Amino acid sequence: MADNADDDDGFILPTDAFVEVLLRLPTSSRRRFRLVCKRWRGIIDERTPERRSRAKILAFFSEAGASRAVVHADDQQDGGDEQEWRFRSSCFDCRTYEYGSVVRLAGTCNGLLCLRDYLPLPCHRIGPTIAVVNPVTGEESAAIPCPPESLSWDYNGGYRRVVEFSFGYHPTTGKYKVVRVSCTSESPNKRLEIDSVQVLTLEGKPEWRTVPVLAMDTSYHDTGGVVTVDGSTYWLNARADRVAALDLGDDDKRVASFAAPPCLQVLQVPKVATCQLTTMHGRLGVLVTRRQPAMTEAAKVDVWVLEDGGGGGRRRPPPRWSRRWSILQPIASWQGRWVMSPHFTHGEYVLSKRESHSWRDCDRWLYRRKVGDLASGSGKDAELWPLEGAKAIIMRTGDEDGAVVTFPYVETTEPLPI
Repeated sequence: MADNADDDDGFILPTDAFVEVLLRLPTSSRRRFRLVCKRWRGIIDERTPERRSRAKILAFFSEAGASRAVVHADDQQDGGDEQEWRFRSSCFDCRTYEYGSVVRLAGTCNGLLCLRDYLPLPCHRIGPTIAVVNPVTGEESAAIPCPPESLSWDYNGGYRRVVEFSFGYHPTTGKYKVVRVSCTSESPNKRLEIDSVQVLTLEGKPEWRTVPVLAMDTSYHDTGGVVTVDGSTYWLNARADRVAALDLGDDDKRVASFAAPPCLQVLQVPKVATCQLTTMHGRLGVLVTRRQPAMTEAAKVDVWVLEDGGGGGRRRPPPRWSRRWSILQPIASWQGRWVMSPHFTHGEYVLSKRESHSWRDCDRWLYRRKVGDLASGSGKDAELWPLEGAKAIIMRTGDEDGAVVTFPYVETTEPLPI
């Protein structure tokens, strides 16, 4: 029964007995035990169910009144049909207004979904809320109030406000956290400035805490978004030459920053170039979209990935970015954004979408395209059309003003952190 009892790393419990103990623990504890030593990490990866399951693609369709989460059953996985869950807004009477209330997805982590009940200005009497759900077990946390969002677009030329949320898990502390980045601008034509960065730790009685931001990094890039990868949350400053980083295991400290990919030159003309954060195989990525005079039907999207360095922690090495490849994206306004985010690559696939608008509704198709080895197989100078040779995997009809985002998803029966 005993095997490797005299291992020099101090592991004296027989492997089979150790596995039986692990299977009785919540998956969050198993993730933390992976950090003990190489042997523990190997056993946990090989012998526990969560590590044997591969992440699926979750597409979240935000619509007035009720939103939908659709999980694609990969052909290579033990299967079944698509899974779909609907999430209704807590403010049903808002549907009498033109735009209504919308449930949006702040992020997914370890099989849990963090939902934001977004309420437009006509519903300012009821503040926005955050809730965490496990769609497999049906468990849902109580709604947690968000800080008030009283300012938005002012059609008389006044302030505008942009509020971004992200949901993450820190593997060392084992805590789930929600990050809220609030930005304002004096007018639509002026750059956004961050007025607060707040963190909500999902344990005990959750309370929002404000995190200091360095004065040099208080601006915000309009299209950059907020992304959490491997225990750190990131966003871009207005010039997209710096990446702000908040370590979720040490968020009592100030927000740090490091150099962005060398794309500042093309972002000096914002009408023809934008920058967006994403994830690539568990790493931070940046999509730099730029229109070129010689290209009348497509824009070029350069894909950069953070190979090493950066992060929100201290004593990190300098960032090392590499440009993986380029994608050609149609620029016709009715076609929308073809490259998906923040879950941009799924295994050996790149995710993209196509839209078809009617009088009031919009058909949205989600595609995946195999690109092989992104680092070398396609070449750094390759230019790919995202829908060329792609396979449609999800299709839904919804509101014309709705939106779709993609995240990785792994089923779990783990109880909620709160």
